[in-house]
Amino acid sequence: MYYFIEEKIKKSIEDGDFDDLPGMGKPLDLKDELPGLSPELKMVYKTLKNAGYIPESDDKDQNSITFQELVHSATDGMYEEMVKGEFQKRLEFGEFIKKKKLHANPKFSTYAKKIFSKLFNK
Repeated sequence: MYYFIEEKIKKSIEDGDFDDLPGMGKPLDLKDELPGLSPELKMVYKTLKNAGYIPESDDKDQNSITFQELVHSATDGMYEEMVKGEFQKRLEFGEFIKKKKLHANPKFSTYAKKIFSKLFNK
């Protein structure tokens, strides 16, 4: 399969399909803009920035970017609300189990996984 793709790329190069691309003939900029970040966070940051989710004004200190900040940028803060709501539901469910002393019931333990998956894995 790779051979087929490689041949297609070579044919496109020979036909000149890539000649009018921006940056043609210029050296690649290989400097590391985000030293200290993991490769995964660098990829997410660059993708979000290229998609316009991270404005130029938010380029403050690129070395201290966290995953939570990237998620916040990508979801306009809605992810935190969903996580807090999910956490609150799980907390209430745990309190309910303790209040009713269901954790001590051997029959409940057989159904606990099914109940948990129905409530939280939609």
